[in-house]
Amino acid sequence: MKENINQMLEEKPLKMLFKLGIPAILMALFNEINGAIDTMFMGQFVASEAVSAMSVAVPFLLIIAAISFLFTEGAGIAISRYLGAKNIDAASRIFNGTIVISISSSVVIGVISFLFMKNILYLFNLDIITYGYALQYLKVIAIAMPIIVLPMVLGKMIYTEGHTKFLIKVTVIQILSNIILNYFTLAILKMGVIGAGIATIISFIIQSILMIKFNLSNEMIVKINSKEFKLTKNYFKEVIPLGMATFVTMMLLALTFGLESRVIASFGDKALAVQTITGNIFSITSSITSGIMSSALVLMSYAVGAKNEKRFFNLVKISAAVVFILSLIVNIPVFLYPRSIAMIFTDNHELIQLFVYPATIYSLVSPFIFTTNIVLYAMQPVGLEKSATIIFALQQLIFFAPLLYILKPFGFNYAILAQPTAEVIGGIITLFIIPIFIKNVKKTFRDSEISEITNSRVS
Repeated sequence: MKENINQMLEEKPLKMLFKLGIPAILMALFNEINGAIDTMFMGQFVASEAVSAMSVAVPFLLIIAAISFLFTEGAGIAISRYLGAKNIDAASRIFNGTIVISISSSVVIGVISFLFMKNILYLFNLDIITYGYALQYLKVIAIAMPIIVLPMVLGKMIYTEGHTKFLIKVTVIQILSNIILNYFTLAILKMGVIGAGIATIISFIIQSILMIKFNLSNEMIVKINSKEFKLTKNYFKEVIPLGMATFVTMMLLALTFGLESRVIASFGDKALAVQTITGNIFSITSSITSGIMSSALVLMSYAVGAKNEKRFFNLVKISAAVVFILSLIVNIPVFLYPRSIAMIFTDNHELIQLFVYPATIYSLVSPFIFTTNIVLYAMQPVGLEKSATIIFALQQLIFFAPLLYILKPFGFNYAILAQPTAEVIGGIITLFIIPIFIKNVKKTFRDSEISEITNSRVS
């Protein structure tokens, strides 16, 4: 238990980065597989329009993730800092407050989404068949939103304490459950897209039960405690700013993905299918790099709590190097063999040919984009979360949206490049602010040391 805290603070940064990072990568990849399961079963047992409907589901699922991340990411940083300072009571208060606010907000958003789902889907300008499939699937997901959010909250706490083996195990169980249930509901019961939604929800219920049981065991330091199911002004002041950068990013990604889907749909169903395939392929890079970045963020937050400036900067440098190398390795096959990659998803020659150009561009810029994102992650535990939020917002609002409509008249191959172009511009801006970031981090650690000395003198 408490030896986990000492390990987070004293083990070599590279070793801990991989110890936490590899399980995080596996879980992220598992989650991507999990997201593809419904799509694959719909394609096999429902209709091709059901697959197109899943591209519309992505923005909605991103909103669910954003709501969760607003609280879980902020709470994860705060809890890691408290555990780094060995303040267990404060960590417990944050964790249990996060359960309350995450479930409450997901209930409200889920009910609103369920009631207005038709209006939301009209914005995508879908054909009647795709619209029908999207409506059926997303209504199931909306009404069960708290069930999807709960394992995100519990998983974040389990990960923050370093229990990665259990997380891998429970995620595999959830995926296998989803596969078995999808086959049962779609292939045997012929329930269509509603069956796919129900299968996903039941698999999350199984995962939540296992996580709750583990949290209440002697393995965990911070446990579920109903007496602490309350929220205070201090909770919102502390957690919300820390999670705001991730929340804004996810919400803007949901908005811009929906906007992109609407524009891409104007080029036809095949263009929309290419967008889906491209997203699936490059979500692998995202999963791998986000696993490293998540582990780095946890370790950086522990270092901030322990007031260890040297360890913090070492983690930034090492994680940036690891992210660059891994994203480069992952994207080399996509750059060299885009047609072969596309054939995993389709045998349609036109689709395969359409995929080649965006795949080539994405594979070239991905290492740069994800490496510069490390700096934005590192800003969050040291009081620079507002700066990170602004840069994330600039990428999506100021750069992406105008680029999308500027490039649209030139055709599909240009319109689909609006997103990577916007992120490259954001990455360049990040490079320019690195000196400011370093200066502010040093000031943060220096001020914390001064505060500690002052407090000791007063006592």
